Amino acid sequence: STKTETANTPEQRARDLREILASRRIESAVRVGWSQGANDVAAYVMQFGTDSISQLAFVDSPVAAGPAEIEVNKEWSRGFLSRLPSYVNSPAEYTERMVRSMFKKPPPELDIGAVIAHARKTPPNIGLTMLIMDIFGVDRRPALSKIDRPTLVIGSADSSLAEAQKKMADAIPGAELLLVEGLGQPVFVDEPDIFAQALERLLSR
Repeated sequence: STKTETANTPEQRARDLREILASRRIESAVRVGWSQGANDVAAYVMQFGTDSISQLAFVDSPVAAGPAEIEVNKEWSRGFLSRLPSYVNSPAEYTERMVRSMFKKPPPELDIGAVIAHARKTPPNIGLTMLIMDIFGVDRRPALSKIDRPTLVIGSADSSLAEAQKKMADAIPGAELLLVEGLGQPVFVDEPDIFAQALERLLSR
């Protein structure tokens, strides 16, 4: 994506995706949102419903509660907000720590250095805006009750947001919940076979 200085929000990214699908004449597609991408998926559903969606997957992140996040997930919110000064003052070091902390058992062929270098391409002012808008800007939980497509909620059982993911799955009619022990945030890297099998089950529904 280009580096845009404004409108770095799930709502705008959902509109961008809608435009791309329309231009390519794609009438139905699977939506898979990892981490903050879960909010992009929810923003899409809130604005456009599910008519162009065949299945959905929320990967290792609940949908944000907006300003209520501070009360809904108190400990997580405190930890998150306490780390922002480090991001602003030392973005390179913060980004490296953040990337390295995501993985529990990365495969030997994964070039962590390349992932860190790629993550550093986002200017801190844009990254900070995205983080705040994605998590604390809008309550996207109302999208969950609108979902009427096969849905997978998958993540690490060790995540500090595992309980929030359970509540999210409960709010989606018929959603499959899969929380796996001993994984980091990118479950598709730490346990690619388990992730692929879960997606295959989703696609068969």
